[in-house]
Amino acid sequence: MKKWIIFLVIIILALLQVTFLDYFKVFGARPDLLLISVVIVSFHLGFRRALSSSILAGSLKDIFSANTFGLNILLFPIWSLLLIKLSKKVSIDSDSVRATLIFFIAVFNNIIARMILLFLGNFIPFGVFLRVTLFESLYTACIFPIMSKFIKLAIEQ
Repeated sequence: MKKWIIFLVIIILALLQVTFLDYFKVFGARPDLLLISVVIVSFHLGFRRALSSSILAGSLKDIFSANTFGLNILLFPIWSLLLIKLSKKVSIDSDSVRATLIFFIAVFNNIIARMILLFLGNFIPFGVFLRVTLFESLYTACIFPIMSKFIKLAIEQ
């Protein structure tokens, strides 16, 4: 029953990200709740559930966004696998370390996504790219401790 709760939480976060968070944009950027869910699930669940949750989160983000379809379905499981491997080698216990880690993951995720879009012919001005990458990543890292508590409660149910 636990896995259905996790999938339900990810679907709710996806709906919140495309609807409710538009009212809380800062400089045109909003936090990436689905990336936060991938990070939390990767730290707290096993390999199979983390991978299936990250695929679900990536597919929902691709469905609800205007980016190239399949980009997040590819990137989110990669981040999940890297986090699982990292958590086996290094103990990452404090929320501040996890928030810093999610900041860098969000920066790399945005850079990789924008580079792929640029390769596909979608030009993004450098100022817009820099603003979105930095503010969205910082906003995601700041929201992480709050969202972490809610998602952990859902996982523990």
